[in-house]
Order: sequence, then structure tokens, then C-alpha cells
Amino acid sequence: MQIDALEWDDGNLLHLALGHGIEAEEAEEVFAVAPLFRRTKRGHYAVFGRSRAGRLLVLVFEMKGGRRARVITGWDMSVAERRYYQRHRTG
Repeated sequence: MQIDALEWDDGNLLHLALGHGIEAEEAEEVFAVAPLFRRTKRGHYAVFGRSRAGRLLVLVFEMKGGRRARVITGWDMSVAERRYYQRHRTG
């Protein structure tokens, strides 16, 4: 999957920071370093990855025009999600 930019606004920045303790920089790191993508049941996408600090995160996003992704929500990986990530990652 090719993503050229992430789309941020006050809504998704606040939701991630206040609701899940994830800063925009951490989210961008997940997309930048060996991301593992998966389609969700609701038609969005999920990206599994590691921040530079080593935090394992899952981010749900939607694709916008021009290869832009808008992050909807995110969380720290569960044990099952960590196993999935370890089993399927390439980097």
C-alpha cells in the first residue's frame, strides 16, 4: 500500500492523544517503518507497527484522494495482535 501523506485535524489529533495516549509523531512512525497493513471488516484499513520508542500500535485509517490516509483511531496492540504482527511482518 502506498501512502504519501497523513491527514490530521484537531478532531483526530485530540482523539488519539486524549483517548489513547498516541501522539501524531508516533502514528507517523508506525506508517514509516515496516508497516503491516490489513483491511478491516468495516472497509477501513489497519496498520500494525512499532514506534521508534518501541511501542507496538494498531492504527485504523481511511484512504483519501491522492494517497492520503486519515487516522481514525488507534491503540496499543493486544497480545493476540502482537502475535499476528510478529507472524506477518516482513521488516
